[in-house]
Amino acid sequence: MSHILHLGHQVTDLAGIEGRISADAAGFDADLDVNCIRINTSETSAVPFSASWSLPAGDVWLGFRYKAPSVNAHIIGTDGTFLEFYDTANALVAIVRTERDDEKYHAMAVGDTSVDGASSFVAATNQVYWVDVKIAVGADITIEFYADGVLQSSATAANTGGKGRPVRCVWKNYGLFDFYNPAICYYAHIAVLDGVSTIGRRFARRTPDLVATYDAFSGGVDAVKDGDIATRAASDIPGQRLSFSLAGPTGPAVASAIAGVHVKQLAQLGTAGPTGVAGFLRIGGVDYDASPGTPSPDMASPVYSTWDVNPADSTPWTTAALPTEAGIVSS
Repeated sequence: MSHILHLGHQVTDLAGIEGRISADAAGFDADLDVNCIRINTSETSAVPFSASWSLPAGDVWLGFRYKAPSVNAHIIGTDGTFLEFYDTANALVAIVRTERDDEKYHAMAVGDTSVDGASSFVAATNQVYWVDVKIAVGADITIEFYADGVLQSSATAANTGGKGRPVRCVWKNYGLFDFYNPAICYYAHIAVLDGVSTIGRRFARRTPDLVATYDAFSGGVDAVKDGDIATRAASDIPGQRLSFSLAGPTGPAVASAIAGVHVKQLAQLGTAGPTGVAGFLRIGGVDYDASPGTPSPDMASPVYSTWDVNPADSTPWTTAALPTEAGIVSS
């Protein structure tokens, strides 16, 4: 079972970012991706976008790259909101907010009462930060807010009302600076993990390139790699495979360790035919299938497949051993 709840910052990954994908080099790490989200907003005009994921079994970790506003990020002109987290009942569980009185980003747990945490974090104009947020929900709700791996603010509130673990995050983009003209900020490399810390983890996004060993899905690789949710590859017989070579960044030149390889697909169950789908890796002429997932019949939804070690020999991943061919198989 994959610990991945969400990966990515593309239009097909998030709600509310149509027209906001940018190739501005300042907004992303070129070792990890080829674009970012560019937000142009005034001080008191929210420009929200959101990510949703399935109900987690453990604590939720969110990680992403954030480039603070291009003007007066160190001054908060209006009490604002950076992040909001909601459970399956759409109840607000936790917030990362900005405070005019001290210019800081504060973690707030929203349980039976709203509890605001002290903070040491003031953003710097145009500065890049790796942001991580941990939310634990049980008898209490606890939120921890990190910048560049350092805990900056935390808060805990009682939860006798029984709010659940978060399944959605909204980037509110409200009150993040103080100026009469708009400012620009950037987001990229968004990951949400179930019970696994995002601190220090980086995900390089590679995409389908050319058809490889298998081409049994109608629509083929072209329908998969165009980034358009309306054009799809389809399988009508269980066991059909589609595989492809990979293009795009390969990760940092020197990685301390490679924690896993993941295949993400957006899939929708048809009215007949296969009832499951999985990712697979092809290494040395051998297919290594992940356990199948069951897509939603109502809409395209993510199915994640994860290999923590090299399936060919059960050894830790190395840069030299990373697969050059991946694919999907119906079941």
